[in-house]
Amino acid sequence: MNKFKHTRPLACAIAGACLALAAGGASAADASPAGADALTFDGAIRMWVEALSWNDQRKGTLEFDTARLGFKYDDGRFLAAGRERYYHYTSRQTGAGKGADILFNEYLWAGYRFADKGELHVGQDRMPFGILPYASNNFFESIAWYAGYEDTYALGLHYLRKIGDLNIDAAFFPSDGRHLLSWTRSVGELDGLDSVRYSNHLMTSYGREEKNTSVARVAYPLALAGGKVEIGASALAGRLAATSPALSDGNRRAGAVHVAGTFGNLGVQLETVKYANDFTGNGSVAGNWYGACDNDCVLIGAFGFTNRLAARGHIDIANVTYKIPGSIGPFSQFMVYNDWSRIRKSAAGYADSYQNVTGATFSSGGWVAMIDVSNATNQPYLSPGFGNALGAGGGAKSSGHRFNANIGYYF
Repeated sequence: MNKFKHTRPLACAIAGACLALAAGGASAADASPAGADALTFDGAIRMWVEALSWNDQRKGTLEFDTARLGFKYDDGRFLAAGRERYYHYTSRQTGAGKGADILFNEYLWAGYRFADKGELHVGQDRMPFGILPYASNNFFESIAWYAGYEDTYALGLHYLRKIGDLNIDAAFFPSDGRHLLSWTRSVGELDGLDSVRYSNHLMTSYGREEKNTSVARVAYPLALAGGKVEIGASALAGRLAATSPALSDGNRRAGAVHVAGTFGNLGVQLETVKYANDFTGNGSVAGNWYGACDNDCVLIGAFGFTNRLAARGHIDIANVTYKIPGSIGPFSQFMVYNDWSRIRKSAAGYADSYQNVTGATFSSGGWVAMIDVSNATNQPYLSPGFGNALGAGGGAKSSGHRFNANIGYYF
């Protein structure tokens, strides 16, 4: 059965609503020069070469990474944005007898800008939590992404406003968005349609769903030591609704503080997060091929795969970047970085997860290259132990390194 046929009407309805809003906005802004160029499109096509220290089948092969297409609308009053992504996995990546094709939405929202420059977004939008837009510089992002606290999207309302220099965000997400506008014909090679999504969330198919999540964030810029520094704090609270009668409901909460600054060509990002997923009774879920999950872990998923995650813990992030001025032949915008992050797990017997990624990025016209070398322990994509690495972790083979060279054309 082609699941895309069932998601296409929803895709058309949401995209149609955004374009209808855009059309209305254009008429409201006819007097503005921005009206003629309010709607823009963007996209990218990327390839990569990778080498995994623990997998001899994934060493040095050039493969397709992704194709993505997005749009933005902004006439000064009405706003809209969306982006869809397509991936093809080889059998080396799925670990199954054949590869997989997936298509999913990254974000899709429509909005309005008020006279005081505040904005209200409705739809699938980024959670305003921690360092924005990313608490990382490398291709793999920080370990917070794998836990659902970086570059994470959900479905609901998001209000943002600047009062003087103070940036304020408040959001309410009745749903995590699930597999909105997703398609795959390869459910057997993946961990189910529920995991075919951009950002990590609890898996409804394994008994529990994120509901009614409230998020608030404040950030303030400062001048310090000749540079610019942002300090901020974030808070998150929501419900974990049981989708199985055998399970009980739960609650989730998280808090973060961060500092991000630039000092000439030098950049620094520091963030710490405390999170908890608690259950009033039976929190156990049946799990998938790598076992069940008790009250000390939850099942999360994205990009077609699921992983166990420690239900409670702390996430620490420390990144440094340096922009190298000038050019070499046709190449410019050189930047080198080192991104470090870890999860300190609260459950007894759970081994912490670490990752460190050293890399560089540069560009030429629309071409962008990103080269990363990672070292990690108990990280499902950067070390052995997929499935349980972010949960109990440990084991004789829990550390590894991964090389990744990603080359893409952006338009």
